[in-house]
Amino acid sequence: MLVTGQVGSGKSSLLAGLAGLVGHEGVIRWNGRAVSDPQTFLRPGQVAYVGQVPRVLSGTFGDNIALGHDRPVQDAVGDARRDRDVAAAGGPDAVVGHRGIRLSGGQVQRVAMARALATGAELIVADDVSSALDVRTEIELWAALRRRGSTVVGASTKRAALARADRVVVLDRGRVADEGPWDELAARWSHLAG
Repeated sequence: MLVTGQVGSGKSSLLAGLAGLVGHEGVIRWNGRAVSDPQTFLRPGQVAYVGQVPRVLSGTFGDNIALGHDRPVQDAVGDARRDRDVAAAGGPDAVVGHRGIRLSGGQVQRVAMARALATGAELIVADDVSSALDVRTEIELWAALRRRGSTVVGASTKRAALARADRVVVLDRGRVADEGPWDELAARWSHLAG
């Protein structure tokens, strides 16, 4: 599911609330059951959050994805469409530079997505994770997430992403203005998609 809307419509706030990062009004439901304590229930391992401007640490690709945990990273690297870049740089032990200085914006976003996927979380909350990706890479990323079976709730204003979402929610001034498949919404909301 993707959330879309104009700048300031509340997309990032909604996703941060869903990930348990900020307080919220209303009820969050997990498989039909109300979550009584989101900050405890929506914990890492159950929910992985990829921020709009993700952070990369100094160190290697592998260090940035595993974050000190003993977890395999290769499948996550492939599904995040980072495998070619990592191989070209010298593999998972290649250094990304001081805080990822050697990486483009799209590469940083994909490192953060690989990090989230490596956790094995049931839900990936991704705030505009494909904003710096070219169309081909973006289509590959969404296809890989679908094959993986990951449940992703994210925000995007990119037409290619919206067209691939099972469901799109349109926000307007913090409220749901419309929802459904993008092909049903596009006639009314295409001005939101780039």
